[in-house]
Amino acid sequence: MGKQLTYALYAIGFLDLLGVSLIVPLVPHHARSLKATPAIIGALGSLYGFLQLISGPVVGQLSDVYGRQKVLLVTLLGAAVSYFIAGVSTSLVMLTVARVGAGLLKHSLGLGRTWLSDTVTAKERPECLGHYSAISSMAFIVGPAIGGHLASGSKDGFFIASIGAVLTFLSAFVLALFMPRWEENKPVKHHDTVPPDNDMPEPVSETLPTDESNLNPMAMLRALWHISWHQVPDLMLLRFMIGISILLFRSNFTLFLELRFESTPIINGYIMSINGILAAVFSSGTGFVTGYYGGCSRNLFRHMSFLLAAAIGLMTVATDLTVFVIGLAPMSLASAVLRVSLTHLSVERGKADQRGALLGVGASVMSLARMLAPGFAGVLTQYFGLYTPNLVSIMFALIAGLIFVSRIRLPTLSHEKKKTN
Repeated sequence: MGKQLTYALYAIGFLDLLGVSLIVPLVPHHARSLKATPAIIGALGSLYGFLQLISGPVVGQLSDVYGRQKVLLVTLLGAAVSYFIAGVSTSLVMLTVARVGAGLLKHSLGLGRTWLSDTVTAKERPECLGHYSAISSMAFIVGPAIGGHLASGSKDGFFIASIGAVLTFLSAFVLALFMPRWEENKPVKHHDTVPPDNDMPEPVSETLPTDESNLNPMAMLRALWHISWHQVPDLMLLRFMIGISILLFRSNFTLFLELRFESTPIINGYIMSINGILAAVFSSGTGFVTGYYGGCSRNLFRHMSFLLAAAIGLMTVATDLTVFVIGLAPMSLASAVLRVSLTHLSVERGKADQRGALLGVGASVMSLARMLAPGFAGVLTQYFGLYTPNLVSIMFALIAGLIFVSRIRLPTLSHEKKKTN
């Protein structure tokens, strides 16, 4: 029964992101057809991020009280209804209602991850969560291309793509409805949770909640109070700057392709699928890159930050789509290495009983960046031009690279010195 439940959760995770990848890349194009300005398109993205941020802990707490399966069913059904409303939307008001519904209820991926964490042993958990993330991410390799084809087939293409998304969520709903029974309503111990970014620090007795299901305000406040904040403000600032650099570019991604290259939804879908493949490949190769540099060295941070800026610059000045797609490779490499390295430094800096809290705060910093980036990119595009978000993105990456060189205290440097002596 345990294996059946695990495989069912893997399938639900894949279907969840497949539904998202079928329609979400097409939302900016559909919003433009409804006379939305770039600022409004960006505001829709920021609204979704804000609602996700505030509703996630509530949904998680509800799953603790009423059980993972019941709340998962509600979120899957809510996502299906939200994407159906988006598909039939004929005004910006209807599209906004759809995005509000998705922002409040689209937590099925996180709930699946939490349920999986509950049902496997601590020894099995890293491998199972890694498989869950990998299988779910595969959907973003095939989904955008399929959605692009569905959207380009007729004048009702967005509606057809939305129906595809609705059907995937309903399929996940049926699968969740008939999943093997499991005794759910057991309290989840905080020290058994897995921190973000798949890092595995030592178990801690009291950490920030690192998943939607573990909201405990008093524990959060106590953990925050005892963190040695003087050790990490530079890391949190850099995490935000690198995050906002990447997310500003990605928030403007499909709009930039359409306005700069007059690309179609099909072409956009294929490019996003290529981006998904590159992200998966380079994410699996971060260990090799950090090993080549001898750990999280200053050279690694400097080179990856400047590589990120150069890649975005290349894609900004590209005169054809081939050059643009080539630029996705170094960007995927730089963003993967920087993300993992920053998480590693957070673990190295913090005390053993504070690592979970630091990683939880780091995840919140990235959530803030995800919330701000779409609206910021939309305003920059509308009032300062199509290239402005990319230029600001480059600026953040370059400043982060300079801060890496001049400010960051790197724990690995002491080990490197020992090796050379």
